Amino acid sequence: MNAVLYPVCACIAWISLAFKLAGRGRGPAAVAVALFYLFMGLTFTISDPRVWGLLGEVSGVPNLALLLSQGSVMGVAASQLAALTYWELPAEVARPKVRNQVYAFSAVFVAMAALFVLADLETEDTTTAVIRYAGNWRYALYLLLYVTAFAIAQCFLVARCLRYARAVEGRWLGRGLRLAAVGAVGGLAYVLARYADIAAAPLGLDPAAWEPVARLGAGLGAILALVGWSLPGWGPQVSALRDWVRDVRAYRALHPLWAALCRANPDLALDPGAGRTALRDVDFRLHRRVVEIRDGRRWLRAPAAPPDLTADERAAAEAAAIAAALRGGDRLAPPPHAEPHTPSDDETRWLARVSRAYAALER
Repeated sequence: MNAVLYPVCACIAWISLAFKLAGRGRGPAAVAVALFYLFMGLTFTISDPRVWGLLGEVSGVPNLALLLSQGSVMGVAASQLAALTYWELPAEVARPKVRNQVYAFSAVFVAMAALFVLADLETEDTTTAVIRYAGNWRYALYLLLYVTAFAIAQCFLVARCLRYARAVEGRWLGRGLRLAAVGAVGGLAYVLARYADIAAAPLGLDPAAWEPVARLGAGLGAILALVGWSLPGWGPQVSALRDWVRDVRAYRALHPLWAALCRANPDLALDPGAGRTALRDVDFRLHRRVVEIRDGRRWLRAPAAPPDLTADERAAAEAAAIAAALRGGDRLAPPPHAEPHTPSDDETRWLARVSRAYAALER
């Protein structure tokens, strides 16, 4: 599992870091988020069995990757808390708080390094070192310190992400923070598995039995956290693409009704030669098409559909009335000084429905 899930997590982290560095944000919160991606990338790159073994071979220190990867996890937690602190508080208030957080996590890492040296993990193990040495009491102390610090950080992250998500106005930022909170819950599943590792030796249990829980909690929790923290950056582009697709479809759906009205009165259209589909300046073209259809409906003596019908029945009735007015040539010129009009989404959807009903009549 490490050889597949962990490289996926590492790739997501490094790609996210590249996009973050290429972006415009340069404040302390943006730096903290970039460090989050950096430490997440280091965590899962080092945890890859191939990199793990290479580090031990080059350094001559067996399982050095264990300390480095878990030290990077401390960086992951510290950078997330720092970003939240800078978002929630003025910079002059946030700065000393973040400094104290960094001191605390640094102290934990120094203590982890000391216990790692004392544990003397002589045999390199690129995949199961965490559970292999669960019976080593020095290593058990190391692991207890690590997972406790990580658990405290994850609990703070869950609470603060959810609290800040309720306070922010940005839709994508709120969604991202909630997703990051879910990722932190995955981290807590990893913590529970590691606490079970510590208790396994005294109880005579096999920690390998729940190792998949630890790896899935770490891997899936990391993916959710990465997606959550990056969501405010690329989420608006997703919304823009969705809106563009919606407008292209609406523009195309309006064409049959618009074309019929413009054939009867070419003066209605700013661009009588406009086609069925538009890919550029879609919002402006859609706006014009709705306004021109609205002007065309005012130009015709087409009675309104009865209000007691269903939406489809009303659309069909209005389309039939427009078709009859076009065939009969009974028209009424619009008032000379029409009020400016900005089409609403509801009006656009309604006219698209009428246009589809009109196209069905003309088949």
